Amino acid sequence: MLTSTCAILPCKDMDRTVAFYTDLGFGVQGQWDGFGGYLIVQKDAVEIHFSHDSDHIAETSDHAVYIRTDDVDSWSDQIAGLAFPDEGFPRFGPAKDREWGMREMHILDPDGHLLRVGQHLDG
Repeated sequence: MLTSTCAILPCKDMDRTVAFYTDLGFGVQGQWDGFGGYLIVQKDAVEIHFSHDSDHIAETSDHAVYIRTDDVDSWSDQIAGLAFPDEGFPRFGPAKDREWGMREMHILDPDGHLLRVGQHLDG
């Protein structure tokens, strides 16, 4: 039986990644220098892994993670208070209703990874 999944994303700067995800409310579950550098962050039941890649370029990233929540507006309001820019990396798009039946917010992290966070409009 499958029970969970964790994305493994490349990151150029471990300290910058830790600072960014800590600001989003994630806690560091582990950080290792082995394997070139590895990091695990967690918020509630969501865990994201990062592997250091000194050649990663944010502008060419095509990585994305979809996070489901039962209160997208609350987290969106918290993220809005961080005053991310509207362009470049990182950036933030507040929660809004989407035509595909979800209320979603979007976050681009410093490495260009898209975090789409949403909940069904019908509950």
